[in-house]
Amino acid sequence: MKFALISNVLPPSESAHAAIIQRLLRDLDPGSYCLLSATNYEVADQPNYSGRLTGKYYYLPPPPQLTRGYRFGVRAWRERINLVMGVVSRTRTIVRTLREEKCDAVVVCTGGREIFDFPAGYLASRLVGARFYAYLLDQYSHMVSFVMGKSFLRRFEPLVIKGAAAVIAPNEFLRDELRRRFQIEAVIIRNACDLSVYEGEPAGASNEKSGDQNEVRIVYTGGVGSLHFDAFRNLMTAINRQGRENVRLHLYTSQSRSEIEGAGIRGPVVYHEHEPVSAMPAIQQQADVLFLPLAFDSPYPEIVRTAAPGKLGEFLAARRPILVHAPADSFIAWYFRHHECGLVVDQNDPEKLAQALELILTDASLRERLSARAGERAEADFDLSTARAQFAKVLALDAQAGTNG
Repeated sequence: MKFALISNVLPPSESAHAAIIQRLLRDLDPGSYCLLSATNYEVADQPNYSGRLTGKYYYLPPPPQLTRGYRFGVRAWRERINLVMGVVSRTRTIVRTLREEKCDAVVVCTGGREIFDFPAGYLASRLVGARFYAYLLDQYSHMVSFVMGKSFLRRFEPLVIKGAAAVIAPNEFLRDELRRRFQIEAVIIRNACDLSVYEGEPAGASNEKSGDQNEVRIVYTGGVGSLHFDAFRNLMTAINRQGRENVRLHLYTSQSRSEIEGAGIRGPVVYHEHEPVSAMPAIQQQADVLFLPLAFDSPYPEIVRTAAPGKLGEFLAARRPILVHAPADSFIAWYFRHHECGLVVDQNDPEKLAQALELILTDASLRERLSARAGERAEADFDLSTARAQFAKVLALDAQAGTNG
């Protein structure tokens, strides 16, 4: 059995989604799958964030688009035509690759700004008689709205979801929304991580504490964008209200300092380069507090509510106190409250965040309890071998190939 996996981002990109894919597939026989992406991974100077996979990569070039026609209401029709042209063109390209590779199944991972792959992957699977699997790292209709507003492409979602051999979701909130909207039962596969690299003492690295040995390190690793901004602003206010001069936020992100400061996030922030996945265990384990934020006033509340950040399992595996600052109706606020594996501030209130931070910093027994519970949840929910076995079972892969390594 051979499958094609389609995703806008693939290993070794600087992306949590790429890291998730890399972990799931890295020990599979490279002849059992191929990879298709609108990002060209054959060009030189590719970043090596998560490690390149050994399967064959295929490039999905940009579809043809009309560029003229803005006046007298023509623009709206032009955009509709471009969307149809994009899906048709992408479908043809995928069909050629599926036939060349003799694929029995197609897995489309949603996420990022690519909107053609989901409907095109489904249509291509039907044209070649392959099984279709929807891997919803983000819900497609939410991402279409995020990229281009109320596009009619969202109407493809019910057709594709109901026509899938199986639908994979990363958490209970997205699973329940899919059940409510489409009357289907999605399979939960967590965004797992390799727990073995978090065992033992953290290795020394460039992020090792230096200078002020009394510094309190609040650490965040990953992207910073509109889905996080106001939570970070609240943290800066909370740190300033405490009056502790040794508390600093350490950011490991690909976003530039100017972007972050432009969003009003200023104060005791130490900026670091975006490190590869292999560096994350040491960075996260050397934190005094790990910060897990989602925005309260984001223009995309649906994404915030069902989001399962790729770093969630990593933070738990690091066995450090986790401070969650996210809306009360979000998955991450529910998860950490329910399992008591982090301290949750689910109100858009810097004062309450300051109080929670002070509690973590002054209560040693609380820190120990949160760290222990985090490790327990990492083992229970985010073990990589479990996720691989689930993925192999859903796709009817050889079970041994899906769980080796």
